Amino acid sequence: MARVTGKPKGPAPPRVPADERLLQADLGRWAGLRIAQGGRRDALLGRVEALRLSLDGSSIEARVRGNRPLPYSVEVRAAADSISSQCTCSREAPGPCRHAVAALETLRFPAPSGGASAGVKKRRGAGPVGIGRGKIIQHAPAVPGFVLMGNAERTFSRDERINLAREEELTLRRQRARRDKAKVVALAVGEGPPRFEVQVKRGARSREIVTLRGPKGELGSCTCADFASSELQTCAHIERVGVWYWRQRKSRRPAIPQGMLSLWWRPRPWVENLPEPLSEIRIDFPPDTDADRLGPYFDTDGWLRPPEGGRSGSAWARAARRTAERLARERGWSWDLDPEVETRIAECEAGDALDRNRAAAETDDALWAEIKTQLRLTLHPYQETGSRFLARTGRCFLADDMGLGKTIQAIAAALLLRRTTGCVKVLVVCPASLKHQWRREIHKTCDERAVVVEGPRTRRLALYENWRRGFLILNYELVLRDLDAIRRAGADLVILDEAQRIKNWGTKTARAIKQLPSKHAFILTGTPLENRLAELHSLVEFLHARAPGPRWRLLPFHAVTESHGRVIAYEGLDVLRQRLSGFFLRRERKTVLDQLPERTDNTFWTSMTPVQRRPYRKQVASLGRLLSSGRPLMGNEISLLLRALTSMRMLCNAYAQFAWDEYKDSLARAEPADEAAVRGLGSPKLEEFARALEDLLDESQEKIVVFSQWERMLRLAHFSVRGLLEQRDLRAEVFHGGLNSRARDEMLDAFGRDPEFRVLFSTDAGGLGLNLQEAASIVVNLEVPWNPAVLEQRVGRVHRLGQSRSVQVLHFVTRGAIEERVRQVVEAKRALFNGIFVDGRDEISLEDSPNVGFLEQVRTLIVDGEDTAQEPG
Repeated sequence: MARVTGKPKGPAPPRVPADERLLQADLGRWAGLRIAQGGRRDALLGRVEALRLSLDGSSIEARVRGNRPLPYSVEVRAAADSISSQCTCSREAPGPCRHAVAALETLRFPAPSGGASAGVKKRRGAGPVGIGRGKIIQHAPAVPGFVLMGNAERTFSRDERINLAREEELTLRRQRARRDKAKVVALAVGEGPPRFEVQVKRGARSREIVTLRGPKGELGSCTCADFASSELQTCAHIERVGVWYWRQRKSRRPAIPQGMLSLWWRPRPWVENLPEPLSEIRIDFPPDTDADRLGPYFDTDGWLRPPEGGRSGSAWARAARRTAERLARERGWSWDLDPEVETRIAECEAGDALDRNRAAAETDDALWAEIKTQLRLTLHPYQETGSRFLARTGRCFLADDMGLGKTIQAIAAALLLRRTTGCVKVLVVCPASLKHQWRREIHKTCDERAVVVEGPRTRRLALYENWRRGFLILNYELVLRDLDAIRRAGADLVILDEAQRIKNWGTKTARAIKQLPSKHAFILTGTPLENRLAELHSLVEFLHARAPGPRWRLLPFHAVTESHGRVIAYEGLDVLRQRLSGFFLRRERKTVLDQLPERTDNTFWTSMTPVQRRPYRKQVASLGRLLSSGRPLMGNEISLLLRALTSMRMLCNAYAQFAWDEYKDSLARAEPADEAAVRGLGSPKLEEFARALEDLLDESQEKIVVFSQWERMLRLAHFSVRGLLEQRDLRAEVFHGGLNSRARDEMLDAFGRDPEFRVLFSTDAGGLGLNLQEAASIVVNLEVPWNPAVLEQRVGRVHRLGQSRSVQVLHFVTRGAIEERVRQVVEAKRALFNGIFVDGRDEISLEDSPNVGFLEQVRTLIVDGEDTAQEPG
């Protein structure tokens, strides 16, 4: 978002709906004259960095600069007959402080565009305190969705954000039309509206058809996906045709019929409700005509009304089409029927038929009882609810917490869909490490045939061609390689497990997955949102292309950003939940599994040695040089920044991980490491881990899973405890993504059966989707991952359905270094996730340390890093 000073473009901000007590209270009497004058001075000097009004207008939250590096956090609330305040300043006396007064003054007297004194005649000798006293210069735009900034800045309102984003998207399409210069060919259409072929590229879809309607050709439609989904009512092809059309001589330009009745499909903006394609059918009459006979079907703006008299949407639309066609013939008008109208009506009819068949999944208890007899296990009540919800919805997002049995629910729902809709071919797409686990789960649950796709291409193609029924299981990478063959095979139901693999919609894998056609689809993931709202959008888009709204509108609608584009709050989350509610289901373990054993978390704080700290400081200095300019970083600079951050995280783990080549040969030797060798790795964290593991091995017989992002760190950890294990005749192995399917299965089988196999070291990639609850009850995190979802996935491998023992979780964190900052970032991300899926909040304000952007946290680290990363005592 661009920097905004003064009056921004777009609609004028609305007047303040703040509580009158916040606007009218006598601040001199409330806080005292001295404090009131100081607060007013702070406001006029622009020390209020941000100000946010609550949804009901009864309170404000603000950040006010003072004499310390970080601003003070202030809250002022309207009480029964007065106002009260809270502030993080060090003021010991009870009552309001100058920071609370500054926040109220900013609410009442915001700085106008030319500075604090713009538009106000300054009295000689009045000084800054006298400016604006007793007179409201301008009403603060402090409605929900606004944040007032110091120095005559403020954030955009939601409408302003959306309008600006819309203009940017329109500009991009116009620029693309000019840049591509696609060839335009006028098609012969007889008496209908002019149609044009736009030759866009070579390949399977090399052209799009554009139609111009309206008295002057101002209404366009196109067959491209962008026109159908962007809700902008235009696209690059329409813009290209418009430029081409009006550049033609009038004699060569295809005429636009004036006496024509058009029934066509034009996507409309759907901001808060789910799109209704039949409501996007519109009618346009010849100029200066009236058609009362169509009044029952179409509103005054020409859009198809909702069905009446209990009729289905498709029947209602067909009746409207027939009536419009008869009217055109009677009055001698040209009849223009857009093929997309028939397409949308046919899609609606097919959807209605599927809905009628799927309704039995929830209403026919006898049918569900029959399905349960086919299962080899007993479902929990919440799993029965989830299975029937999946089958009834048909295209559904199951986001149950990890460990609640999403796989079993999907299998039961597939069996139910077979009975209700004839769904016989189920395609399961999952990470490569989970393919054989899916086959085992299917065989454990029912008698259905399950085939894992692997091996050379000729064998894979034969499996696709001979697939007639049952479950076909393959990994995401194979979808990209074999997309055409999979599409030809055709699936009735597609199940995406660990669906966060398509969270980045621009990747080749995500684009390939979204080309898999099927009547039914399930998305299974315990982490529907990991980092950004755009990831949730990409997942939902696979199920219902338009349900999440266009991509360009997502962040402008929900994210409140400050002048440099940093997100400082999220709002309108209730709208997002409402749009998902019909096909989204999430349950938490604590609400449905009261028998799940207790989980205990312990954090081990460690320090850094001089051998770690010296290269760590060099990386900090490198970051400082990159960030000192204050300008946006270039591509190569971003790479250097990420490399420095990764090196700092490695150094928090062990110097040996950072300088791997110096140590890898010694790690390959068979003899176990003594204390001196472990100390030589330059890692107090590994020394502490070895002590903790020794206690765990001696105190119980429980098995342990140790996680790290890096395989090298796991090998260092294995090396550091090899002596402990050999002294006790125990073994450990490293489980990682590079193992083939056979090696994975053999290692996991041994970990479950062999009592001497006590420790499994696993990378995040290798451990994705593992079910280890029957084998282990202790989880060790050797570092804090960037993503809170990854952290929960690690723990969820053990603390899940089927776990009968209490679970211990051990976290190892280096104090006073980047790992401590990572924990703060993780908490900010968790706040967004909980606000949407757990707490049900409409608005999230990212406060305190999470409110500081990550680069700002890195800058703070550069200042404090050398002092806080101290030697061990």
